[in-house]
Amino acid sequence: MSFSYHQLLAQSSGLKTHFQASSWVIAVSGGLDSMCLLHSLVLLSQSALCPPLRVLHVNHGLHLKAAQWQQQVEEQCMRYGVQCISLQATLCPQQKRQVGLEAAARNARYDLFNQHLHIGEVLLLGQHADDQTETLFLRLLRGAGVAGLRAMPQERMLGLGILVRPLLHVRQSHLYGYAKQYHLTWCEDPSNQNTNFDRNYLRHQVLPSLRKRWSAIDQRVAAVTAVMADTQILLDEVAAADFDLIVKSTQVGECLPSSNLRLLSRARRHNLLRYWFSRNNVPMPDYAAMQRIDKDFLDSAIDAQPYLQLGDWCLRRNQGYLLLMLESPSPSREADPCGFVIDHQMMMSGSIAWSDGLLCLKKTQAVGLALASGDVLMRRFRVGGERCKPLGRMHSQSLKKLLQEAKVPAWERAKLPLFYLNGELAMVSNLWVCSGFEVGLDEPVWCWQETT
Repeated sequence: MSFSYHQLLAQSSGLKTHFQASSWVIAVSGGLDSMCLLHSLVLLSQSALCPPLRVLHVNHGLHLKAAQWQQQVEEQCMRYGVQCISLQATLCPQQKRQVGLEAAARNARYDLFNQHLHIGEVLLLGQHADDQTETLFLRLLRGAGVAGLRAMPQERMLGLGILVRPLLHVRQSHLYGYAKQYHLTWCEDPSNQNTNFDRNYLRHQVLPSLRKRWSAIDQRVAAVTAVMADTQILLDEVAAADFDLIVKSTQVGECLPSSNLRLLSRARRHNLLRYWFSRNNVPMPDYAAMQRIDKDFLDSAIDAQPYLQLGDWCLRRNQGYLLLMLESPSPSREADPCGFVIDHQMMMSGSIAWSDGLLCLKKTQAVGLALASGDVLMRRFRVGGERCKPLGRMHSQSLKKLLQEAKVPAWERAKLPLFYLNGELAMVSNLWVCSGFEVGLDEPVWCWQETT
């Protein structure tokens, strides 16, 4: 079956419910697929009442002809009378190292789409049935679960708008026929022939043989992805119900009690954890990592401090609760070499600054330090063995025991600043003032305030 712009009116295109959108924004790379999509939408807009069209072209600057491709897209849009906005992509070097060039370029492209999509707009991409088949096989070979085997959804939210793939049920061979019929020109990316890339290897070496043996493979892939999409919806509904039953709000954020997680079957527990990671946009751990969570976070000793890195996030356990945290750099652990002497100017300014916070003078505060001109102040961090006697305590105690008693998470303890006055430990962060360093009644106090 050949392709025509009339197919964009069919239910399978996904466009039928978006004719009331404020705009249709077409992502045009200049390749065959996106140029066919652009042309067919222009024809559709001439025969049907469509939302206004505009084009986004992303120049990754990865090829010598990138500027030429951009010019071709802009000139074609000018001939069609469609506004074209060209954007320059900047690839993150760290992402290139972690996920590879292709994925880093895709992430940069989608970041730009996200930034330039307005409320009520629909972004249209030219990915087709062959792309979907390749995506399913790639994810299968990487060990994807149900969520991954949905492959590319025809529709999803993106930023303030919606992303739709109206050609997802159209074979690429039909797009070639369409381009030939209308004498379309397009840009050929030479890297698409490089079989060192997994997708290209599948496209040129594997899938042609499979299609020769099983001619309906693309239709079967479409059926599989649809079943996986429905299955994932069901799994999400179960996970959402489980999540609402056990989630707790604590001082360190949204947490899942390990005792409740242990009561669930392994499959249901992993489903709940994946749902939790997904709702927080945390990179999804693989099967082996999920097994490690069971072992390290649910079965380890109560005083263990398990840790799992998940991209920019980490999973930790505190007081029997699992929590997700964005990684943050630790403050400099360098103490002020010889301390410094409090002078009149510092007392008048009312603040003493460090890179991660400051001591500031306040009229009323529960925890605060007494400072006077001539005092020698030094800030340090824990090295072990510190003792102090907080106000109201009969005896001094080890700082370790006091922090455990206060339920300060183990990974936070090394970051707490310790303030020494005239050589003695006087205040522990904003937790305690040591006996003998407190202020008198109704006197202003120096308080520690972290930089947010």
